Formats: sequence, C-alpha cells, structure tokens
Amino acid sequence: MTEDAPNPTDSQSIVLDYQGHPAFDESAQANRQAIIDALELMAAGDADPFWSLFDPDVTFYEASCLPYGGAHKGLEATQKGFAHLSEQFSKMHSEFEAVLASRDIVILYQHIEFEAAKTGKTGAIPVAELFRFKEGKVIEWRAHYFDACLVAEALRA
Repeated sequence: MTEDAPNPTDSQSIVLDYQGHPAFDESAQANRQAIIDALELMAAGDADPFWSLFDPDVTFYEASCLPYGGAHKGLEATQKGFAHLSEQFSKMHSEFEAVLASRDIVILYQHIEFEAAKTGKTGAIPVAELFRFKEGKVIEWRAHYFDACLVAEALRA
C-alpha cells in the first residue's frame, strides 16, 4: 500500500465472521445441489421443484427503486412478487454462470438480458442472487443487481 492510499480500516470496523468455518461444508454443498437441481428442472419447464425449496416464511427482497421492489414476506407474497417482476419484462434471458455455496448461503451468479414490457427498452446486467437456507429450506432470497438504476430507468415509462 502506498502512503497516499486510504486505509479502509480508518473509517470502518471489520469482523471476519467466516474464520473458523470450513471451506467445504456438507450442508452447504447439499444446499448448492438443491439449487442446481431445481434450476435444471425449471430450465426443462418444471418450476415446482424450485418453489418447493422455499420455507413458508421466506422473505424475497428486491431493490426498492424497482416497481416490484421491497420485502415480500411469506411464500405467497414471494411468488406474487416474482410474478410482478416477470410481468415487467417482455423478454428476459438469464445465463447462469456459477452456483457458489458456503455455510447456509448459496449465491447464484448470472448475466441477464432483458426488454421492458411497457417501454421496449433493453439492457444487460450481472445479478447475484443470494439464497439463505435453514434446515434445507430457503428462508431469504435477495437479488443483488450490478446496476438496479439501469433496470429502473428501462422500466420507467
């Protein structure tokens, strides 16, 4: 580090919670495989295994700047929130690049190309989706957009 480079620890506290946890964990790998299996069945046209991964009390989070944004609490609200999301696009193509797992978290990294239904505007962004598991069921689902503002602008009429 050069003398001029800022030291991140000067203005923030850092906790390394991952220390002491193994890099390979049997339950993390089982959760990862559950997501992979559900995605493969969904790609073949069967979404039921995907939805069966979710706990009845799951919360689905989307960026608040989006028309479908916010916290959708419970499986029914999660499914409605996802349906509302889907209605916003006339075309969407997702390329799933990686499925990573550690402890109770699975990250699905993807590249999405879309066309907004109302405006016809198009865009492409990377998205990392976080799935937090508890006892084999997803209790938290969060979409992390590289640029949620790009999506919001495309959806704005």
